[in-house]
Amino acid sequence: MKPAGIENENLTDIMETMRNLVGKVVRISVKESKPKTHWEEKEGVVEGVYPTVFLFRFKNRRNVDERVAYSYVDIAIDDVKILEN
Repeated sequence: MKPAGIENENLTDIMETMRNLVGKVVRISVKESKPKTHWEEKEGVVEGVYPTVFLFRFKNRRNVDERVAYSYVDIAIDDVKILEN
């Protein structure tokens, strides 16, 4: 089942949404790489936004800080969802 999230219509809106979330704790849902039918939910902090990607920091299953870069296109094509808190 696809999680409900913040809907954005274009990359400019997505970038602006992410810019407003820098430094804030957010929840995201990410499609697992194989198979892309399972969603994994993560809670963390948006660390920064850049022209094509944003950085997301979270604690992994071993309670170790991990950083991941997601592209704005990932959100546009629904591979990443920003969930409302």
